[in-house]
Amino acid sequence: MTLTPAQVEQLGDAVGRIAAATARAMHKEFPHLDLERLVETFMRPTAVEATALIYVAAIDKGATPGEAAGKASTALLNAWVDARLAVKAAAGEAPEASEAPEAAHTA
Repeated sequence: MTLTPAQVEQLGDAVGRIAAATARAMHKEFPHLDLERLVETFMRPTAVEATALIYVAAIDKGATPGEAAGKASTALLNAWVDARLAVKAAAGEAPEASEAPEAAHTA
C-alpha cells in the first residue's frame, strides 16, 4: 500500500496521538511512572512502526479510526508490559503486582 503525502501526515498524527494517549493512561493508572519517559519509549522508531502497522491493518480490516487506535494502543501497552517483565525476569527480579501480565492485558 502506497500512501499519499496527506495520508502519511494523517498516519503520523494518529500514531503520535496513540502514543501520547497510551502514555497518559499509563501515568494516570501508575503515577510513579514518568510520563516523559513513557512518551519517549512509545515514540521510539520500533514502537512507532509497530503502532502504525497495527493501526493501518485494523483500518484495512474495516475498523473505524477510533477502533484502530484502540487496537494499536492495546498492542503498544502489551508490548511495553511484556518487555518490562522480560527485563525483570532476566535480572532475576519478581514483577510488581501492578505489572502482572493479567492486569495489563485486560486493560
